[in-house]
Amino acid sequence: MAARFSGSQMNCFSSRAMASVMCLSLAACATPQAVPHARALSQAHIGQLGQTPVSITGTEVGVGKSWYYTEVNGAGGGLAGVIGGAIAGAIINAAPSARAHRQATEIAEIVTPETLNQSIAAEFRAAARAHRGGAVTFGDVGLSQKLVTPGVLDDVVEIATTYTLSEDSSVLRVVGVATYQNAALPYKTPHTFKNQPPAAETKGPLYRNTFTYFSTPLPLPVLSPELKERLVASVTESARDDNGAPPAPGSSEHRSMMREVELARDDKLSVGESSLFLAREWLQDEGARLMREIQNAHAFIATYALLDINRAVVPSVDGVDELLETTAHDRTVRRIGSGVEAGSYVSSAPNVTEPATYGNAVAVGKATVEYVRGLKREAKAN
Repeated sequence: MAARFSGSQMNCFSSRAMASVMCLSLAACATPQAVPHARALSQAHIGQLGQTPVSITGTEVGVGKSWYYTEVNGAGGGLAGVIGGAIAGAIINAAPSARAHRQATEIAEIVTPETLNQSIAAEFRAAARAHRGGAVTFGDVGLSQKLVTPGVLDDVVEIATTYTLSEDSSVLRVVGVATYQNAALPYKTPHTFKNQPPAAETKGPLYRNTFTYFSTPLPLPVLSPELKERLVASVTESARDDNGAPPAPGSSEHRSMMREVELARDDKLSVGESSLFLAREWLQDEGARLMREIQNAHAFIATYALLDINRAVVPSVDGVDELLETTAHDRTVRRIGSGVEAGSYVSSAPNVTEPATYGNAVAVGKATVEYVRGLKREAKAN
């Protein structure tokens, strides 16, 4: 709501306040100009690249399970307030954290980083074989582990991916980022600026774009008395430690469990409670449904990365979305037309009325953590 001032109030509007308004106006003028994150090759660059090798950046997270970490401020000033806030935070976050880590661990036992890396590499090889006639083609497809061999690869299309299960576990989101950098072809911004270009527009890759795939959502469970009892059982089971022991009475873990049990018996199904059931749905039949969506995501990323790298069109922040494809199952592929995401690609299922959320924290499975530790040992050995 806009503020209203009487005549006398306006007369009392101090010079200091006016100065503040002027400072805000100057700050607004100094706000960096928004440019899309995507960078397109020029037609000349497309003609120069020809067949270009591809490197898959090995995932170090695998399929992560998102959850929401709740920040808790101290109840009062001083050390007592800080300690009180820390204890409250530990109680509130213990159960969601444990639940997310347990789910990520179960997924990691079936879908490993090696499986993900091999799957996307296979799809990029398939895209190279099914080339549609652009000047840039994909050559050899390899794998690079940044923990072992850090740094940007020159004259190579690099593909980095992330895999995140939503807070309620209903949707898997796969994001692929394709970049190309060449020391002989430094990036020169195609955008016009009133003053000097921002630092970010004076360096970085010659080509860059993002490809996001949202899986077909799993149907959310319907709350019932029987489901509530199953939910309470799942909460208490999830609270057990690695040896199967329940949390000790009086501990923050026990208080957290009892809080979750109380919430499980109410008449509202939270995103965290839904995830207790839906995460297991993904793992039915040795994770067959999950792997199908991952392979579909990889095929989407590989196909459209090859098409896009041959597209010499500079994205603009004030464009409009383009519908590029509608599949037999009404899945759509769109090119985003406006904002900093302009030029990026999104593949999503039809009739999604309530978009899934992805919290502010991601849990990683134990098998994946051990995998990453192995990479670090290899890096130190080299």
